[in-house]
Amino acid sequence: MRRALILLGILMAFSLCLQDSPEEPSSDMSTDVTKESQILVVHFHRINQCTCCINVGKWAEETIKEFFPGEFESETIRYLDVCVEENPELASKYDAYGASLYINIVKEGTDHINENAEVWQYCFDHDRYISLLKTVLDDALQQL
Repeated sequence: MRRALILLGILMAFSLCLQDSPEEPSSDMSTDVTKESQILVVHFHRINQCTCCINVGKWAEETIKEFFPGEFESETIRYLDVCVEENPELASKYDAYGASLYINIVKEGTDHINENAEVWQYCFDHDRYISLLKTVLDDALQQL
């Protein structure tokens, strides 16, 4: 039952993404992995984003900066905002074709990439989104 609700939430979020929104400026950072061990939070999106897609990226970056400032400054946790049309190579590496959020735990230079689809359930609930992603990142740090 829980999986069905998650799937329904994801489908609803993606259906909202079919509508075009004004283009947001991209805050793409370098996508080169600079450390042997780090966490990459990668928000993929299309050129035109819906409100839900914008929130997923904006709140991911907010969570990292607010709850993991030391890790952000040292680049132990990095946030990447990636337009799939503008960076098809990275999108291909992650198997991302549209709006998505991936957590890549890089250990000893090896990628451990996982999509976090659960965030889409909370793309209009700031506090629950932040709580969920904070927990995910706490767990990821334990794996480094």
